[in-house]
Amino acid sequence: MESKKKFGTGSTLLSSLGVLLLVGSYLISENPAGSESAGIRLLFYTAIGSLAASLVLGYAGMLKEERGFLKYAVTGSIFLIAGALIAALLLLLFAGFQEP
Repeated sequence: MESKKKFGTGSTLLSSLGVLLLVGSYLISENPAGSESAGIRLLFYTAIGSLAASLVLGYAGMLKEERGFLKYAVTGSIFLIAGALIAALLLLLFAGFQEP
């Protein structure tokens, strides 16, 4: 018997893995040496690839009209991150660059 939520579940698992890898890449070291730098790059690019694959699976779930909310997990998180970045930029533009 096939699972009805295979795209949404895969999308959510890959996005969770991507976020963990991304956070892990920033928590390794503040002053990385040679091998640490290579490890950070590996974690970072793996996280980006995982998040991109998660977006593809979420989109495939939307096209197949899959039931449930898991297919929207990555899309919603991207909108939240983009909203936070836009808010931070607007705050910098309107309040951060004022002359004393």
